[in-house]
Formats: sequence, structure tokens, C-alpha cells
Amino acid sequence: MDTIPEVLQEIATLLRAGGIEVTLAEMVDAVRGWQATPVAYWPEVLQVTMVKRYEDLKPLAALLSLTGSHGWPEQPACKNRGMASGQATRHAGGQLPVQDVMAALFNGSDKDLNDLAEQAIDLLGELNAEALDHLEGKVREARLALNWHMVRHRLRVMESEGRQEAREAQQRLQLLAAIIRRNLELRLVQEFGPEAMLAILRTYNLAEKGWSELAEGDLAVMRPYLKKLGRYLGNKYSWRYRPAHRGKIDLRRTVKEACRHGGVPWQLRYRDRRRERPVLFVLGDISGSVAPFSVFMLELIYAMQHAFRQVRTFVFVDDLAEVTNAIRESPDAGAMEQVARFARCSVSGYSDFGRVFKLFLERYGEVLTPETTILILGDARNNWRQPEVDSFAAICRKAGKVVWLNPQPEASWNTMDSSMALYAPFCHAVRECSNLKQLIAIAREGL
Repeated sequence: MDTIPEVLQEIATLLRAGGIEVTLAEMVDAVRGWQATPVAYWPEVLQVTMVKRYEDLKPLAALLSLTGSHGWPEQPACKNRGMASGQATRHAGGQLPVQDVMAALFNGSDKDLNDLAEQAIDLLGELNAEALDHLEGKVREARLALNWHMVRHRLRVMESEGRQEAREAQQRLQLLAAIIRRNLELRLVQEFGPEAMLAILRTYNLAEKGWSELAEGDLAVMRPYLKKLGRYLGNKYSWRYRPAHRGKIDLRRTVKEACRHGGVPWQLRYRDRRRERPVLFVLGDISGSVAPFSVFMLELIYAMQHAFRQVRTFVFVDDLAEVTNAIRESPDAGAMEQVARFARCSVSGYSDFGRVFKLFLERYGEVLTPETTILILGDARNNWRQPEVDSFAAICRKAGKVVWLNPQPEASWNTMDSSMALYAPFCHAVRECSNLKQLIAIAREGL
């Protein structure tokens, strides 16, 4: 094989730096495909050779879009904005008028949509290096500059009135969101070069993206992996090895028995797999920024219900609500967001872990047994309220295992109103779970 083209080396280096795995075998496939196909098909060749996982296609497509399919930087989509820049200057003190945005959406031309995107980005002001760490936030700010939510509301009202053009305008609104993001990325790449490229790639790497940073549509991309992870955990937790009269030799017990006879294995010991279906209780905090994490985990629980003899699920803020039946009767995992949204589990709107644990002990303490596993999902931020550590300790003593998954980085635990240090000593396992990659690692631990 000839040497690897410099362009492919640069693409692979950027992908790896952005957290995307590119193996040597994938590089070999990419080089062979690169050499055997016309230039016009190179992007498609890279998408079927350089990456093999579905979630990696989006980062690669973004990289090819930003660099150009031939490896040289692409120019912004609208370099000479003309009227767009002037209009953005007139409205620089606030948002663009709703009627202007609506008119562009109903007109439907690509130029109008691109002009709108450029105006929204202009209203952000000068882009500095901090924008690289808050790309999703900048995209949201640009959308807000277009009165995004008001425009979407008006279009929905018009669609409910039976106006077909409103449905088409909504489709253009989604297209406009993609144009805003792409043009913002192009500007950042022009301004900051490879540094911006890496920051952009990291936003597309969903496996290492924080739950609170997930954009619309990200969860839909991750759902296929929820099903796989649910099946994996279901098989993992459904089988346990137990002593048996026949089956596979249990080397550990055989050696232990031999030690009693001077090292001579007089009697072989056996083990066999037996199906075990424990009882699982899930307590998920659905307040504030941890809500996306809890909803994601509820979808995972939905996918692996078959692995447990019984699954009882609760959501909470400062009150406790059981949603077991709602989850069991849901048509698919995507309904978990609605289940959490309509659960009556909040009085003040602020988390109160102590009160929730006290209520859980009073209402369900009698049904906890050594066969019960309790999974707690939350950041342990108690808003300086009573932690009720005694109630939590009593819950842990009654249950067979208590696992706490915290969606916040471990460095932020035990700061300000966090009570993690008070609860952790009573848990069998406490893990940081701030992204999908960490969740997969936790699943492989067998917690």
C-alpha cells in the first residue's frame, strides 16, 4: 500500500483529538477507498471506511463540511452579507422582529435563510476564544436573536388552523437551525483554526458530551445504544454462578477444599449458571439540569425491565411520585420525557433529598429486602435543607445494594449545597456518570 495521504492523516488526527476512535484497520480501508474512487465520492468513501460506529458519522460529516471534501478550508456560506449586516446593525440592541423572520421563512429561498443565520450570528457580537467552550450556548443565543420560540409558537398556531404553508415554514425553521450552526462553526474555524475544529468535534462526540449539553435530536441518535446497553445489562444481571452438583469445575472452591487435604484435590467442586432476577428500585431526581440525565436513565430502565423480577421507579424533586405503571404502559422509550414531565413530585421546585428519603422510608421501607437493589440518580444538591442522613442509612441497611450515579463531575461534589459526602458512606457504590462513555464503563463494572 502507498503511503497515507497527508489529508487523511490530518483528518484522522483531528478525529482522534476530538475523542473519535480511528483504528489502523480503518485507516487502511480509507486509503484503499481513497485511491480507488473518483474525487467526487471521497466524502462518502470516508464515511464508510474511516468510522464504523453510527454516532461517529456526524462528527466526520461536520469535519468534512468545515475543511472541504478535498482537505482545504471552506469559505463561509455568505461572505458578502450586504443587507444582512446592515439589518443586524439596526437591531443590534435586541432581537430581530418576528415579522421579518416569519417573512423569510414563508419566502423560503436559501438566500433569505442564510441571511437570517448571518444576522443572528452578527447579533452575538465579536466571537472570542470563550465561544469555543460554549458552542451550544452560542447556537442557542443566535436562535434567541431571531425570536425563535415566538416564531415557532406562531407557526404552530397557524398550522393548527389548517394552513399548509405554516407546516412548510416549520420545516424551513429546522433547516435554519442547521444553517446557523454551520455558519457559526465556519466563522470560528476561520478565526481560531485547528483549535476551533477540535472544540466543534467535541460537541459532536455524543459519548463524551455532558447530559445537560445535549441538543435537540441528540437523544434520538443515542437511543439505539440504549437498547444495546439495556440488552447487555439484562443478560449481565439475569445470570449468576452458584454451587452445583455438576457443571463447570469451580477452580477456586476446588483448590480451597484441596488445602484441607495437603493440597490433594480429593473432591472436585462444581458451579453452574442460574437465572437470578433481583428487585430494582429506581429513584431519579428530575429537577433542573439533572433532568436530561434522569430521563435518559429512565429510558435505559425501560429497555432492561425484563432483567428484573420487579422494577419500581420513582421520580422526585422535593416530593416523591411512583411512575412504575406509567413506564410499564408506555408505548416506547421515547415517552419517558412525558412520564417525568407530568409526574407530581414538586411543591417548591427545589430538590430536597432529605425529605424524599424520609418519605421513601416511611412509605416503602417495609418492602425492602436483601434482594432489593436501589439505584439513585441525582446530584445530591439539597438546597441547604435537612439531609435526613438517618433515614437514608436505614434505607441502605434494609436493601441488598445501593448504587448512586451522580451526573455532575466529581470535582464539584461536596461544594456549596452538595450533601454527597453525607450519603456516600452508606452506599455500596458511588460513581460519576456525566456522559454516555462513563455510563458504559459503569455497566461493564457490573454495578
